[in-house]
Amino acid sequence: MIGFIIGLFVGAFLGVVVMCCCFVASKADDEMEQMANSDNTDKE
Repeated sequence: MIGFIIGLFVGAFLGVVVMCCCFVASKADDEMEQMANSDNTDKE
């Protein structure tokens, strides 16, 4: 029973870590896209 509870907390923690990584990667992708678009407008 205690193993189940520990596994539940560990799984929840890892789930939150993965969600945070995906959120940060999404924001970084948006920032890179904005930088690429601003570079293209400067050249024209």
